[in-house]
Amino acid sequence: MHLGGGVFDDLEKLRARDDVRVRTPNGVLRYTVSGVTIFRKASLAKHARRVFSQIAPGRLVLITCEDWNGYIYLSNTVVFADLNKGQ
Repeated sequence: MHLGGGVFDDLEKLRARDDVRVRTPNGVLRYTVSGVTIFRKASLAKHARRVFSQIAPGRLVLITCEDWNGYIYLSNTVVFADLNKGQ
């Protein structure tokens, strides 16, 4: 059953240079969005190396499902963000 309204429901509205804050037990981490990409389900796996890369320190990747057709989600929104300097 699809209910929507989750915390990442409007993730696709983020744009480069937007701020993202992540609350942790040790305080708030601040990130700056570097890009937003929408991948069709079939293409996400082809870009997995880029999406899930651990090379860049302090990198944040947010992923959510999009395009509910009543049975399945057809795409994913992927937001890339970098930890603000001085954190």
